[in-house]
Amino acid sequence: MADNFLLSGSSSGFVIYAAFATLCLLLFLLPFIPAYNEWRHPTDIAALPVSANYSSDIDHFARRLRSDAMAKMGRGETTGYEEFDYLQEYAQGQQPTTDVDMRHSTKRLIARDSIRSEHAFYSTKPLFVDGTIDVGSNADFGALYAVGDIVLGSKSHVRDWAHAEGVLRIGSNGSALRRISAGHAVELETGVWFERLHAPSVHFGTTPPVLITVDSANDERNNQLPGNFADLPGAVRQTPVLYLIRGDCVLAPNSLYTKSLIVTGLLTISEGTTVIGDIKARGGIRMENSASVRGAVTCEKTIHLGRQTRAWGPLISETDIFIGSGAVIGLPDALTTVSALNIIAVGGSTVHGTVWAHEIGMVQE
Repeated sequence: MADNFLLSGSSSGFVIYAAFATLCLLLFLLPFIPAYNEWRHPTDIAALPVSANYSSDIDHFARRLRSDAMAKMGRGETTGYEEFDYLQEYAQGQQPTTDVDMRHSTKRLIARDSIRSEHAFYSTKPLFVDGTIDVGSNADFGALYAVGDIVLGSKSHVRDWAHAEGVLRIGSNGSALRRISAGHAVELETGVWFERLHAPSVHFGTTPPVLITVDSANDERNNQLPGNFADLPGAVRQTPVLYLIRGDCVLAPNSLYTKSLIVTGLLTISEGTTVIGDIKARGGIRMENSASVRGAVTCEKTIHLGRQTRAWGPLISETDIFIGSGAVIGLPDALTTVSALNIIAVGGSTVHGTVWAHEIGMVQE
């Protein structure tokens, strides 16, 4: 009888253990059921939309609109997103005689010919122009692409992005927020607000841009005195090509320095002085008129470029950058980047490459 009791107890314990193990296994497998169902019957197969704030390429959305528009017009492979409305009135070269308001449109728009008018044009949906668009003051676009040039009159606004395969020009007191790019040049007149710009030449103001080449830059060195970082007060040699100075530092005027320099305070590059190397400072960098840096310029605080300064770039500040009149950053055949929280560019200055004001940028008279 005792043996039967032991067998009964053993059997009962086995059942309880088996039930507990089964319950644990079910709880372990439970999180995998949605993954199994998705594997057997996929539902999340559509392309995810990419916010304009998160794509790293300035012309990412411009390339996408061009592909969709070309497919719609039968000049490219289908993309599956070719819903557009045609602006029929421009198909035969007819041009508007009054302001054009397309804000009621529910689809993206295609103009199969150039648009030229002294009147304003309004569109909240992306517009693709198979040619050049040249419109008057107070134009307002959500997104705009032109196979030719884009010329917008004064007080015009681009809300999201714009790209021209040729030249993109925005008149005075307008805004070019988000992303602006061009195949040849971006030209912003005084009073224009901006964020991200990219082109082989980004020109601010109405003064003709200054063209700088390596050969013309070498001419600066003819009348300069040789300078040596090792002779500066407090200079410490870190490597054969790098010096460190703790505190503020002033480079002598009309001098030529080679090698790179780190300054923990404020660095002043005096008028007419050239540095062939990289510079970095914590307390600020001030380049006086006609100063030049053939390398990277990096600073935790404000970078101030005087008139006719040259910087081959990149030019990076964690706070603000001021670009003086006639200043040139980068080279036509060596594009670079200017990046800061806030950027003020005086009319007559030029950047070859990308300008990124993380908060806001402005063209000053």
